[in-house]
Amino acid sequence: METFFCSKGFEQFFDILQEENITLQELDIRLPKAIALIADEGYLGKIDVHMKAPATVYDPEGVSFDACMYCDEDGYDNEPYEEHFVTGEQGIADLVFYPKKGHVWTEEELGKIRFLAQNIYVISGRIRLMGLVKKANMIENMTGAANLNGLMRFGGTLQAKGVIADYIAAFMNIKNFKFINQRLGNRLGDYVLKEYCFKLRRVLDEDEILARLGGDNFMVLVKKSKEKEFLDFMSNMNIHIESEGDIEIETRMGIYAVQSGDTMNDIMNASTTALNVAKKNINSDRVWFEAYMMEQEVRDKTIAGLFAQAIKNNEFLAYYQPKVSLANNRLCGCEALVRWKRDGKLVPPMEFIPVLERNGDICELDFYVFETVCKDISRWRSQGIEPVKVSVNFSKVHIFDWLFTKRILSIMQKYGVDSKYIEIELTESSSQADYRDLMEFITSMRDCGINVSIDDFGTGYSSLSLLKELKVDIIKLDKSFIDDIEKRDGIDEIVIKNIINMVNELDMQVIAEGVETSGQAEFLRNAKCAMAQGYLFDRPLPCEEFEQRLTVGREYISRLK
Repeated sequence: METFFCSKGFEQFFDILQEENITLQELDIRLPKAIALIADEGYLGKIDVHMKAPATVYDPEGVSFDACMYCDEDGYDNEPYEEHFVTGEQGIADLVFYPKKGHVWTEEELGKIRFLAQNIYVISGRIRLMGLVKKANMIENMTGAANLNGLMRFGGTLQAKGVIADYIAAFMNIKNFKFINQRLGNRLGDYVLKEYCFKLRRVLDEDEILARLGGDNFMVLVKKSKEKEFLDFMSNMNIHIESEGDIEIETRMGIYAVQSGDTMNDIMNASTTALNVAKKNINSDRVWFEAYMMEQEVRDKTIAGLFAQAIKNNEFLAYYQPKVSLANNRLCGCEALVRWKRDGKLVPPMEFIPVLERNGDICELDFYVFETVCKDISRWRSQGIEPVKVSVNFSKVHIFDWLFTKRILSIMQKYGVDSKYIEIELTESSSQADYRDLMEFITSMRDCGINVSIDDFGTGYSSLSLLKELKVDIIKLDKSFIDDIEKRDGIDEIVIKNIINMVNELDMQVIAEGVETSGQAEFLRNAKCAMAQGYLFDRPLPCEEFEQRLTVGREYISRLK
């Protein structure tokens, strides 16, 4: 037996099978050659292997094969000897050895066969383990999709082959996944992600790839020839959950048609930029990349980068747009609106406010403006100027902050501002989840004697429910209602009259924004609308000009003629 293990053939057997970086596919080719070197010494006639392993995240299809690793050309006797192994993932591996034709193994020879079987199993197991380690470095371990490393390597291979321009890239995000996760819980949320990837991988070819890049963000590289098929599939995806039934999955996509010479960084930047646009697009969840989007993203990043210094330098200013009572045409309040003065020029609000809303800096800006307003009110009173009620806009993201009310009251206390001078203006909520938090905040404000108004009424979640359930002080009619007064068939006027009537009967007031003509003002007055604001009366004014309205004259009669 010692002669067998110390033989030249056995030494060569190991040399063939123990090279670095050998794969399982290469092992299938090398093993018969290696066995042939020791077959005569071990009286080997035939070796069969039977293997089954369950599906894993790294082997989604599992392993199942039967193969003949070696067969002597002179034949073999059908007196097999079997070695049975259990793999780490509870799979099975059976090695079946047959003696050369006309030979019967002795006990000593069977010992050699057992030792050979163990070595074959250990070597193949080591090679398979090394392959799994490599896969683990390329695969996201929950869903089995590629990770960033896997995606970059796959894309690099396509570049090297010169076929990268044959693909489209889609950066994808599951729409409202946060709410799916909240409703179903983390366990079922993870199940949705796994099923999402499973379904996607089934429609992709071997030369296409799906990668998970964290959370519910994914990227695919799909051949342009399959573009329609892929997009059609993504339009109708349902995932079945036993306790919930079928859940419709909607996906936002930023899509980029890859160009010759693109690197993977170019591809990811373009598709990510398109996805960011898709997230803001109310008309479509799919956006194809266009060059101007990159320029816009650069501008957005520039604005976001300038924000902290702009706050520090007091570049943001509070402008005040007067509100006018339609009963007597006198100044009765104002709305504080933020303006950004940089390098002597005003930056249009629509250039910076959406950017700050997306990155979260809007919260800091809102409180900066609110503190400016409180400073101005305090200063006016110290100068003997009686202020009017000032409405201050706050983004609806504040309502999730349990310190929101406390921060408002703290700033008012700091400057000695009475609650009668403050009105908090919030945008009508767009979802039921926001709605509940909004109700709690409104109650806390009114308990402190602070008025609350709802901006953009008629554009958000269930306006009639808002009238029924939220006890606010003022409803602000969205400008879109006012624009069509006197212009169409009178339907808008009927709607406006009935809204105003309902609000008045619920003991709230209505203010119309965007009033630009005396005809609009006259219609609103006759409809019993309490207040109006708009360019008919005044544009948003710098603080110094608004002070003149407070001190010189508060009537707007001449402007209505």
